[in-house]
Amino acid sequence: MKEIYFAGGCFWGTEHYMRQFEGVVETMTGYANGTIPHPAYEEVYTDRTGHVECVRVIYDPEIISLTTLCRLFFRSIDPLLKDRQGNDIGTRYRTGIYWLDNDDMEIVEEVYEEIQTKYESPLMVEKCRLECFFPAEEYHQDYLLKNPSGYCHLSPSELQFAKTYARITKALRACSDEEKKVVLPRFFKTGKGEYGEGDRFMGVIVPDTRKVAREHAGASWEVLEALLESEWHECRLCALLILVERYRKYPEETVRFYLEHTKGISNWDLVDLSAPYILGRYLTGSENRTILYTLAGSDNMWEQRIAVVSTLTLIRDNQFSDTMKLAGIFLDTRHDLMRKAVGWMLREVGKRDERTLTDFLDSHCLQMPRTMLRYAIEKLTPEQRAHYMRRPM
Repeated sequence: MKEIYFAGGCFWGTEHYMRQFEGVVETMTGYANGTIPHPAYEEVYTDRTGHVECVRVIYDPEIISLTTLCRLFFRSIDPLLKDRQGNDIGTRYRTGIYWLDNDDMEIVEEVYEEIQTKYESPLMVEKCRLECFFPAEEYHQDYLLKNPSGYCHLSPSELQFAKTYARITKALRACSDEEKKVVLPRFFKTGKGEYGEGDRFMGVIVPDTRKVAREHAGASWEVLEALLESEWHECRLCALLILVERYRKYPEETVRFYLEHTKGISNWDLVDLSAPYILGRYLTGSENRTILYTLAGSDNMWEQRIAVVSTLTLIRDNQFSDTMKLAGIFLDTRHDLMRKAVGWMLREVGKRDERTLTDFLDSHCLQMPRTMLRYAIEKLTPEQRAHYMRRPM
């Protein structure tokens, strides 16, 4: 177990918020980084002790990372306010993140910089080592559990966010399979230097993830955004599957959100189970396909794959031109997953219009990487496959 300390205004609300999350095993309210030992609440309230109302969070890093905890914490505060949150004003209500383990400092700094990019003004959130922490009086512990209608500076929507996010992550973990926990990281190449490096798996199969997505189809955009920031693969997939369903009612908003959060679409199944059914569906009714070429020109291989795989829906609508243009763009791609994606889309074109495929192959088969070519010709006759594969090595 590890511990981290958060100051987010009145500690009643911050404790209640943080304790919702899966992996948080214990919380305690207290007073931190002041000048006098063992202060009473009445002393801290004067703002003369230097103490801040703070929450100690004990968590299991095998379930929730410090990165995720910090991101979730930032969602509960206005980071631009100094010595104030909600209606609570004073130095005791300043915001901050405090660590004991020096290794945690780098993680806190990284999240801090990430959040800072979202604002033009500097963040007013302290970040430093914890110097001291004194537990608050007993009546301050789990205050909002004991007093459900008690004062809380956090809005109902912020507390609902925490509850919904926690329900989804807990529901997913309840479907976890120990064998899949071992198999999936290898299958999705999460080792150092591999395409899925750093991705973490709970061990949940796709049908179970779909079930959880259906049960939480009404999750807010903020919950979906937080899930897409998760280190857990299944959380990101669940968010994307919810987006696929949401597209039916809110196409414009869903496509916009999807394109703004491609950072979380960082493995091939996440792309393949979402891109055709969100961006692809949207583009079938639009003559403007510029976004495909913007994504194709990205340095991010997953965005490139989104561009190519999105055309699957266009192909099914007998619209082939964008697929063929993108295939030409990626003839020299070095990424094996892109070679497979392009070959897959070419094969799908050939299943509907063999002449379009063979015309492309006649012009480009000598340039095509062998993996791309093999995928593209898979549904052709044995004689045709032999013809296109008969080329200099």
